[in-house]
Amino acid sequence: MASFLLGSFYAAAAIVLCYVLLAYAALPWMWTHHEQQKGLQARPMVTRTGQGITGDPINVGLVGSQHEIVRAISVAGWLPADPVTLRTSVEIAGSVLFHRPYRNAPVICRPA
Repeated sequence: MASFLLGSFYAAAAIVLCYVLLAYAALPWMWTHHEQQKGLQARPMVTRTGQGITGDPINVGLVGSQHEIVRAISVAGWLPADPVTLRTSVEIAGSVLFHRPYRNAPVICRPA
């Protein structure tokens, strides 16, 4: 019985050690390597408001002229965004309050 308990203890300790090495050494190292890819360091990683306040992480970046990007998005079936105005701001508030979609919601896009 004692050898079974000792073996179980060693097995549990090995599992915990493997988890700690993976979670706190291997994966952070791999993520750091991924984040340090050449060409990404000078790129913005989060959105910014017109006042410069940081927002959400950027998930996708598009490269091309504004005309090329709008054309590609339109071909894919997406709709161009409305400009930010008082009317569109009120429409955004209404879409949130009344749980209705606003398909052309304004999005600020600035070239990198």
